[in-house]
Amino acid sequence: MSTSTRPPVRQLPPGPPARRRDRLQGLVTRRRLVSSLALAVAAALLVVGLQESQDGGVELRRSRPASVLRVFPSEGSSSLRQEPIGAQLADEYTGELEVDGRPIPLDQLERPESAAGDNAPAARGLTGLNQVSFTPGPGKDIVSLEPGRHTARILFWRRADQTRDQAAAYPWEFTAS
Repeated sequence: MSTSTRPPVRQLPPGPPARRRDRLQGLVTRRRLVSSLALAVAAALLVVGLQESQDGGVELRRSRPASVLRVFPSEGSSSLRQEPIGAQLADEYTGELEVDGRPIPLDQLERPESAAGDNAPAARGLTGLNQVSFTPGPGKDIVSLEPGRHTARILFWRRADQTRDQAAAYPWEFTAS
């Protein structure tokens, strides 16, 4: 019988563990992972918050109807107490204005296409056709706005096939100072 003898397997003495693995194990810990995730969530919330503040918040994000091209003073802005208040409407629309729930009499509304003279909206820098505006002043229902928050509302309807009874409304708020 032939016995083959193998040399005994030599055991290596225990040495230092792999350095790379040790460095990674020390670097990635449960605490650091949770902290990183919390920072990522905080950064995302900060970005969303900044976008909201640039848009003026939820209140200003309410969509304006396409037929109301612009309002002045703009939504959420601050204006002087005797600045014009109004809206520019799409060409096929006409409208009326309310300020703080008070309808503005038709003879006090300013419409660039029909007004003339030194006090006409175009003479004061309000250009653009199809604007409906009101400027507080002497001899008018509203002489001056009180300082603080105000609500204006434009009632508008298509000239060709609608009447005031079918008017839509768009309200907005601004601050008079």
